[in-house]
Amino acid sequence: MFPCLIVDRSQEGFRLRGNFRLKRGQLIELILDDPVDSVRCEVIWVGKPESRQVGEVGLQTVGK
Repeated sequence: MFPCLIVDRSQEGFRLRGNFRLKRGQLIELILDDPVDSVRCEVIWVGKPESRQVGEVGLQTVGK
């Protein structure tokens, strides 16, 4: 488990900021406040080192 900050949230997904190494296409489980309320997501984009979004990832929720 890796702690992160939810920067933005919509019906389609999340934008997170944290210290982790994720790859585009990777499936993850985002645990919000309660592990029972976890959300399965796919990594859609990863912020590039030279961009303003360095350290951020974009996630799209996927069905169970």
